[in-house]
Amino acid sequence: MSQEKEERVHLNLGNRKTRTNLSSITPNKINDDIYSHTDVSDLTLSLETNGQLEPIVLNNDNVILSGHRRYYAMLALGWTECNIRYIDVENDIIALIEFNRSRIKSVNDILNESRHLEKEYKKVIGRGRTATKQRSGKKMATIVEVSDRLGLSTTQLKKIKSIANYDASLIEQIDCGEMSVHQAYEKVRKEYMTTTTLDEKGVFKQKLTKILKDYRPSEDEIYEVMNNIYPFSVSNILDGETKRDELVHHLDTLKKLDEREIVQYRKYQEMKNSKDNQQLVDELEKQLWTPKDINNKEQTIKEIENLRPFIEVNSGKEQTIIRQRVSSMEWIPSPGRLIQMLVRNEDDNKLLGVITLGSDMIMVENRDNHIGWDEQERLANLKHLAVVSTCVSTQPLGYNFLGGKLIATLATSQFVRDIWKEKYGDTLIGLSTTSLFGQFSMYNSTKVWKSLGETKGTQILKPDDIYYDFWRDWVKENHTEEYERVSKHSSPKQNVLNLIFKYLDIEKKQYASEHRKGLYFASIYENGREFLCNEIKEDALKTSVNFEVDAFTWWKGKAIKRYSKLHEENRLKGDTLWYDDLESNNLKSWFSSRGIDELI
Repeated sequence: MSQEKEERVHLNLGNRKTRTNLSSITPNKINDDIYSHTDVSDLTLSLETNGQLEPIVLNNDNVILSGHRRYYAMLALGWTECNIRYIDVENDIIALIEFNRSRIKSVNDILNESRHLEKEYKKVIGRGRTATKQRSGKKMATIVEVSDRLGLSTTQLKKIKSIANYDASLIEQIDCGEMSVHQAYEKVRKEYMTTTTLDEKGVFKQKLTKILKDYRPSEDEIYEVMNNIYPFSVSNILDGETKRDELVHHLDTLKKLDEREIVQYRKYQEMKNSKDNQQLVDELEKQLWTPKDINNKEQTIKEIENLRPFIEVNSGKEQTIIRQRVSSMEWIPSPGRLIQMLVRNEDDNKLLGVITLGSDMIMVENRDNHIGWDEQERLANLKHLAVVSTCVSTQPLGYNFLGGKLIATLATSQFVRDIWKEKYGDTLIGLSTTSLFGQFSMYNSTKVWKSLGETKGTQILKPDDIYYDFWRDWVKENHTEEYERVSKHSSPKQNVLNLIFKYLDIEKKQYASEHRKGLYFASIYENGREFLCNEIKEDALKTSVNFEVDAFTWWKGKAIKRYSKLHEENRLKGDTLWYDDLESNNLKSWFSSRGIDELI
């Protein structure tokens, strides 16, 4: 067996998906040894409502590696068959735990996982406190490998293990919410590690006393130093250390979510905090454009041919409600310029989509390399760029008729450019935008949008407002000058988060998201880059031929072709999409089936 295979579980996902009888499947005995039994009523509801969303994963002996809760929920429903997927693994136990990475676990579950993982990794790495093995030129250590696999810092895992070793009853109190891991560890440290602690404290007191005698600092100077090192403990925060632990725990939970789960969770939070007038919401929902009978091919094609899209500038409550309920993305307003628009059909005034333009991002490596400008030119001419921050088609126009491509093209139209010029006095030379996930996007295969690859860099995971607002206000009050400085720059929330992490001594790289998006740029003029680099004057600009093509005529042919193909393959979707009651059982069960109940 190769070194790489010895050290890491190998998953060969392949395409071995099929259906089988539940009676032929065997639960993994190790699963019950590791994980606490949990209520599957929400998952049962999800299966009843949505069907089986994910296959049960089996090894070659028909033993479950992922999907025990789904298995038991299906048995409770009286199902006899289910969707399964076979995979080849080198180590069943490591694979089982890896599949449960995003599961919300008790501290007892984590302890059980760590014990089983340690046993398996010791087979590979060796035994003893200093046992190591090489992987890709780097040393491996059991505790490091296990903590990485569990998504914990090595320090946090050591604390949990110490608590269990000295007073296992505290683990149950942590899982019941009676105390935090930090509180339990402090209790264990004081009661069972007193000798070492007293020795260390004695040395510390001696050194601190000498420093105070040598320098004779004032009380204010001492407080200033303490406030920088332990701000959450010495400032006027009630139980600041507990609040810091709560923030870290929340970030640890968010870190487990994948891109799509993050987007859905943010949307859930946005809708939960919405206080819109329900009567107005219901009235606006009726304005969504839909075909009269989507399965009537001849009639539907005629409806597409008769559509007449127009753009209206709308920055009122209507636009806010519509954008919020037809877009999967949470709306995060940014400082600077802003134009909000709706796309409607002339004949019946029905809604086709939403467009929002704002000040473009200050620094984007791919875009800046594409333009070729230097820093001075960028600062002088960034006003001639905008970002399409919202570009979404209503459903079923989007899925069945490529409505997203229509809205994306209309976002660059002469009407939009004229509105920008009229409001801000600057000619738009280009527009930027990003995809929702990766590089597969509605912007592909359009005449006006060019792919510039993927966005680079990382962003700190943004905690929920209840946590962010508390610590933002604390930073603002205790570090006012620094807060005012960073909040005026680009990406103010990220800047403030940097400050919060700095003063709470939270490791940024632990919560840096590398979710990448496709970056797209629309160059309106053939020589627009020369203008942005100050090589030509505005009167020398030449419109690109792609922007002289009638957007609707170009889209109509693609829309009819797409619809006809879906009609032939019986894959049409006639439902509208209108985010409203996101606290319904459907959504709760959707989250529950992905193991993120704790966030709801």
